[in-house]
Amino acid sequence: WLTFSQECSTTIYYSQKSLKASFASLEANLHHRMRLARSIQKASALETHYQTKHPLHLMYKDVLDEVAEARSHFDLANVWSNLAPSGNIYRLNGLEQMRLAHCADLQAQLRDLAEERADILGDRPLDDRCDDLVKALQKTKVGLALGKSEKDEEIGWDDDVLQTEGFPVLEEFLVGKVSVGWPVVVPLTPVGWSAWWNSQLIGCIVAFVQTIGPVLVVLSLWQGPTNYLRDPLSTWERLTLSNTFCESRALSDWCTVLMGVMFSFFVVVQLLNYAASELDDVYKFGRLAGCTSFWSVAGAYINMWCVLWNIVALPLSFWRMEHAVDVILGSWGLLFMFNLDDLTGVAGEILGSTDDQFQRCLCWNYALLSQCPVELKDVVNPQASSADDFWIFTLTDKAIRSTRSEEKANALTRVAASEQTPLLAKSGGDRLPSMDSMRGAMRFSPTGYVYNLPSANTVTAAALWRMIVYVLRLMQVLLPLFFFVVNKPCLPDIPLKK
Repeated sequence: WLTFSQECSTTIYYSQKSLKASFASLEANLHHRMRLARSIQKASALETHYQTKHPLHLMYKDVLDEVAEARSHFDLANVWSNLAPSGNIYRLNGLEQMRLAHCADLQAQLRDLAEERADILGDRPLDDRCDDLVKALQKTKVGLALGKSEKDEEIGWDDDVLQTEGFPVLEEFLVGKVSVGWPVVVPLTPVGWSAWWNSQLIGCIVAFVQTIGPVLVVLSLWQGPTNYLRDPLSTWERLTLSNTFCESRALSDWCTVLMGVMFSFFVVVQLLNYAASELDDVYKFGRLAGCTSFWSVAGAYINMWCVLWNIVALPLSFWRMEHAVDVILGSWGLLFMFNLDDLTGVAGEILGSTDDQFQRCLCWNYALLSQCPVELKDVVNPQASSADDFWIFTLTDKAIRSTRSEEKANALTRVAASEQTPLLAKSGGDRLPSMDSMRGAMRFSPTGYVYNLPSANTVTAAALWRMIVYVLRLMQVLLPLFFFVVNKPCLPDIPLKK
């Protein structure tokens, strides 16, 4: 866990709120310099290409330079995308709900400490004493008790970056005040409340549309004359070669049928790719944050529900089409409905959030919790005489040292390795870490329940997604054939009267 924290420490030097301005400025400056260097290189290469007779040699050299640059550059965004799932409104709300639960418990412990140590904090209102402790926290120097290894020296890890002024872990959960109200925890700051309310409102609307919308589509088409599933016996009777390859069928009808065959295949392939990615994402989110959140539990099943009803609605809507262009518009309508919750779609545009931001926040939150003590008393100075020397933070090779232990043992952290976690995690492709074999345990309070990650709900959701993937693999072959065979009945030629 400390190794994972060291990888994140360069980006979580301060808490997310205090880091926002400086990180944005640094990132913009870095990207600007990189774009400028690449622009100069490309401009120089193009100028040389125009002046030479055989520019392919220089073009090949530019490709090698870019490959060498990519190999030497370590992109943390690639690490976050490898560890965290793609973002949607349900996971975003689940992450925020989990974070607020930790904030509520830690802030309650802070108020208890302010009451217990009122003798050194002064006879003042409780909120003022809590504010003094937070201000002292932001000025306390973090100490180190790390064992230097040869591997760290080879990598060139600089442990000094861990010696921050202030402890970013507790700052993240203690700075913004929250209020506990059944059955949710809400932020009290105006900005936090507005963001929380918007995400909850959009989440409820999207959940309602994805739950009710596909059902309404099927019900509206089920009683129609083009629903050949409503009377399966009569549909079975006309399944003949003469009816399938009807000679009297108009050209426009043949265009509609063939367009429906192609787009039924492409829509099922899109649903299959989505289900396969959800199968991977449900394990990723289950390892990092999938525990008690209502949104994290309900979101997976809402997406399953939407995908299954879209499979039923697909032939019903295509049978109703009169022109080939209607098939294109109908397929986009079906795909639009189950993509509503994605942060790359409508939900992300409304909330102003992206996949990269969600993955970064999820990994940051996990890394911070791995160094966050379950009890604040483990980082309190027993001999403190004022707020200035109230805190003691000492990072060890595994976690953070407890001030209450005479044997200098580590404090219990809110995210810790469970007994099933192997000592070494498997390495994924491209030298990126893999969390496939990792097991963790999350605690929200000293006396509360210990949640194993991934949870039983994660295993159940993954099993259901795996079954849907198998069904869609079969449907991508059968559904286009079924749509081609079962279509508009062939009308016999009627001779015209004189």
